[in-house]
Amino acid sequence: MNRYYLEFILNANDISDQMLRDALMEFSEGLEIHQILSGNADQGQYFKINMYTQDPKIIFDICLQFGRIKSVKVEEEPRSSIL
Repeated sequence: MNRYYLEFILNANDISDQMLRDALMEFSEGLEIHQILSGNADQGQYFKINMYTQDPKIIFDICLQFGRIKSVKVEEEPRSSIL
């Protein structure tokens, strides 16, 4: 099965980075979540998320429950060659 590297911004309200980590942990490897400070509290919180996963759709479906996804970058890792 292919593995994908995801990098995106999540704009969410009323969620902590730990809540987000708990929701994504099962479906990811190398999960990194960094909260980005925004100048306007009315716009919610921004999180930069980097991870590897086998199913990007599951990750995006989970994140859409918390807010809006922006600046998406998806890279497919090539399958390992069998010698």
